[in-house]
Order: sequence, then C-alpha cells, then structure tokens
Amino acid sequence: MVISINMARLFKRISFVLLVLLQYNCIAQNTKPINAFMVTHTINNNTTFHIPNQPLFFQSNKTTNTQFSILHSADEYFQLSATILSVKGKLFAFGQEQIFNSDDTAGLNSTELAWLKEVVNKPKTVEVKQFHAVQSPNKSNPFFDIELEDAGKYFLPFASSIVKTGLSWSDSTFSDSSKFIHQYLILKVQDNRATVSVLSDLIIRTSFTQSGQMIQQNLKGIARAERIYDLNTAKMLSESVSTKLSGSSNNGTDIIPLTIELKATSVVSWKQKRPE
Repeated sequence: MVISINMARLFKRISFVLLVLLQYNCIAQNTKPINAFMVTHTINNNTTFHIPNQPLFFQSNKTTNTQFSILHSADEYFQLSATILSVKGKLFAFGQEQIFNSDDTAGLNSTELAWLKEVVNKPKTVEVKQFHAVQSPNKSNPFFDIELEDAGKYFLPFASSIVKTGLSWSDSTFSDSSKFIHQYLILKVQDNRATVSVLSDLIIRTSFTQSGQMIQQNLKGIARAERIYDLNTAKMLSESVSTKLSGSSNNGTDIIPLTIELKATSVVSWKQKRPE
C-alpha cells in the first residue's frame, strides 16, 4: 500500500511537470518573431540667418532610410536597434549646391561629406520610455540634431480597443534645457486605421561645435503633424509634419536672429523579422 501511494504521488508529479512543459511549448510556438521595420524619412529645411543688410539663406532636402529592430518591449518601454542604411539629398548655401549620397562610396572620401561616415551603417540602441525616445547626451552632426526623430511615435500609446474619433490626450518631454509639449487628437477612425493630429509647442536649446567654434542656438516654435496608425498592430504607418522655429544663433561673438521652416514625411514598412 505504501508503494502504491508513493507511485501515485510520483505519477502526479510527473503529470504536473509534463503539463507545465506542454504549456511552455505551446507558448513558445505561438510567440511571434521580433518585429522589424524600415522608416523612410524625407525632410526639407529652409533656414534664414537675418544678418543686417546681408541675410543668409540655407536650403536642404534629405531622405534617410533607417532599419529598426525591436530588441525588447514591456509595458511602456521599448528597446530598439536603429541603423541608418542610406542618406541622400542636396544642400544649397552661399550660392552653391552640394549633392550628397551615402551610396556614392567615392564621394564619401571628401572632407565635405565626412559627416556621412559618422552616421551611416553605425547601429545604435534607442530606448523608448512612456512612448518617447530617451535623448542621448552625445550629439550627432548638427545637420541631424534639429531634425532628430522621436522613435516613440511609431507606437500607439494605448490599446486599439479604446480608440475612437475625438479622443484626446497630452504629454510633455524634457531634454537638457529643451522642452516639448504635445497635444493629440484622433481625427478619424476608418478601415482599422486611426488618423491622429499632433500639435507641439517647442523650446529648443542646443550647442555644438562647427568649424572649431562653439555654437549655441535658442529656438521656439510649433509643429503640426498628422499620423496614421494601423489599429490591428497599434503601430504607425505614416506621418506628415510642418515645423516653424525662430530664435538666435550665438558663436560667442555675434548673436544672429534666425528662422527655420521644416516640412517632413515618414513612411514606415513593418515586417516580421525572420528567425536567424
């Protein structure tokens, strides 16, 4: 009888272990591969330095293709890997036009385009907390700083089930001495897609080194964006945004008023990352 009781207990333990293993196996089989996505970002930048009797006008357009992979996600936290695959465009200044293309390997050897080597094919980790990217203290090329993308926008900040026309919310972010206040409004829900309007008040204070000089910029302005999200995945498909900024640039000797107008679009292609 003792042997029978022990055998019964052993059988129950084995059955329990097998059940746990089977459940774990089912979960593992149902787990989807890590999401990956490509972002094609195009931006036009018109900047005017209002120097008395001699205003300076800079114009640029730039298209950047960036590959993202979601390394980890939990609640309102995402850890992403981001790699800029290509950058191309034009820069017009001082009556001259400069064309840049990271796919032109010969051109990358020139001093003027050395900045491309600093950003292309250099994977970096991006952290997103509470649906906004955590800004790195390490500043990149100033040509990129003013146009820095917030990777948190690629994710809808709440469950698709509560999305409806007229839903509104707001948040704010801080980075060093800069401040951004965002107001969101869902304009339309149709065909499992949500159109979201975003109005942002911007206060931007940056400093960088250019041609051996420390430059400080103080800017204020607004940005108006329209984003489209896929409600099946709660992820962004596209965005168009217009930004107007005004302020000053200080090189330690002269303080020059400036205005900046940006128009940008982003198109996001989502896919399941293939198992390695």
